[in-house]
Amino acid sequence: MSVLVDSSFWIDFFRYGKNEQLSILLSEDIVVTNQIILSELLPSLQTKRKHEIIESLENLQIIYL
Repeated sequence: MSVLVDSSFWIDFFRYGKNEQLSILLSEDIVVTNQIILSELLPSLQTKRKHEIIESLENLQIIYL
């Protein structure tokens, strides 16, 4: 099973800290992403120089829709 997490959940996760549900999914290693979500998240993270977060997102499995 894989879970595609919408960018709005990621934004809340980065802005407000831990989200218990997302943290569980991440710990279970079932979160995937796609190019659209990355294109929504990465520019802001690059501007804020959040390299560790960028690397973590890029290490998720990318699915192609």
